[in-house]
Amino acid sequence: MNTKSTNPAARTYEATILVKAADARADFDGILATVRQTYESEGASLIELVKWDERPLAYAIKGETAAVYLNAYFTAPAGAIEKIERRASLGGQILRQLIVARPGKQLDLIRAQRAKAVEAAAAAAAAAAANPEI
Repeated sequence: MNTKSTNPAARTYEATILVKAADARADFDGILATVRQTYESEGASLIELVKWDERPLAYAIKGETAAVYLNAYFTAPAGAIEKIERRASLGGQILRQLIVARPGKQLDLIRAQRAKAVEAAAAAAAAAAANPEI
């Protein structure tokens, strides 16, 4: 009996992914390709994969004291998440990841909030440039 559905319902997810900072500095495009392959090989379809920031870690993970944080949005069948997590833990590039379900409408709201934050930062920078005495 085949327990796999031929047309599993895909859900939208958000992931925060920590990768080795030194590897990301040396070959960022290669790291993105590795992360993309890790997810897509298990049936995920990436909507967005962006670099967030490089930060020191509060404690060492696999001997690493710094990591580059990536933010991803993707769709995948529910059963693919366990496979993605296993593949990531077996590979050497992804230190940690957190995957949470996000309905598609939430993704649109998050994008709108990001756009507003960018506009507010640009307006604040313009105001500061116009009034250098403050």
